[in-house]
Amino acid sequence: MLFGALSGSPAHAQDERRASRPQQAEQGLRIAPSLTAVYDDNIYRVDSRTGDPVADVIVTPAIEARYDRDIGVRAISLRALAGYDRFLSESGRSKPRFELEGSGKLPIAGQCSIRPLASYRQQRADYGDINSASENLQKFSSLGVSADCERAAGLYPVAAWRRDTTRNGDGFDYADQTSNLYRAGIGYARPSLGKLTAYYERVVSDRPALALENRSNAYGLVFSRAVSPLTSIDADVRWMQVTSSSAAIGDYDGPGWAVRVSTMAIPRVKLTGSTERTIVNDSLIATGFAVRTAHRISAEIALSELTTIGAFGELVRREFRHDAAIRPFNYTRDRTNQFGLLATRKLTERFALDLSLARLDRSTNSDVSNYRATRVALGATMRF
Repeated sequence: MLFGALSGSPAHAQDERRASRPQQAEQGLRIAPSLTAVYDDNIYRVDSRTGDPVADVIVTPAIEARYDRDIGVRAISLRALAGYDRFLSESGRSKPRFELEGSGKLPIAGQCSIRPLASYRQQRADYGDINSASENLQKFSSLGVSADCERAAGLYPVAAWRRDTTRNGDGFDYADQTSNLYRAGIGYARPSLGKLTAYYERVVSDRPALALENRSNAYGLVFSRAVSPLTSIDADVRWMQVTSSSAAIGDYDGPGWAVRVSTMAIPRVKLTGSTERTIVNDSLIATGFAVRTAHRISAEIALSELTTIGAFGELVRREFRHDAAIRPFNYTRDRTNQFGLLATRKLTERFALDLSLARLDRSTNSDVSNYRATRVALGATMRF
């Protein structure tokens, strides 16, 4: 995996509904219209001790199209989604949602291959850090390519480049950001061991409106192995050195990681645990960057071929490195806990219902900008 989750990339609004390509994608064209209704009891993420939370129902009609085709060792994957988040009461928050993604795999020079990727996303920003009725339509784009000469056994080179951009609406253009990621390394594969990659990665994130540039150098190891047919381990461990062009923004010189263990040792139950420490060049708040540490555990239970239920818990801590003179804040770190329940029911081969319940609880070290929120979502999807 050449584009690691620990990269210092532009931040993006958390959106659990955002779809991703399955590991073994179905072939051909699929079209899936959907309708989702979400009840949120605190849409502006305000502290109930200092203000009155506003509740609303957000209805999102959407249509998604996917196309996947594997032709021998060549592969192509395309995805497009168009939707509209309509707030029934706070109509000023209603915004369109668009997502485009494309990736592929092309063989070159015999055993080597390149994997181009491109994506674009536009959606309403969820400003949980600002705690006010702020509106911003954000636009994210990515363009990149990775290359390797992976072998079933032995050494092989890997390399990657990716350019990420974040663009904001009027009043938030100070947070516009462009990042470039460069990675090079050596991989080693062995059937009895798995895959191990040693790499160097550099990320440069530029905010021209603030005349700020964050720079990250990382030296790491990536390990991936299926311990058994039921259990897999993926680990990315690195040492990071992060600096800023502003002397007022502190540095970070320390470890980073992304470790994920998944098992189906219990019949019909999939258990997944993960932990990570990442550097985030966060455009949602005017930090130089944030050191984010997260721990997550989830369980998915297949009650039958048609019904699946699940539960998850996630603990997130962030430490902010920012210049208080540019955008002052009363806190330097925060904590966000999230717990939830999920259920999916297939009524037919083409029609399914989804229900989810999530509880968020955020607090900061200065006891300001705290909030609690509950979200209940019901969705219906038809696949063609």
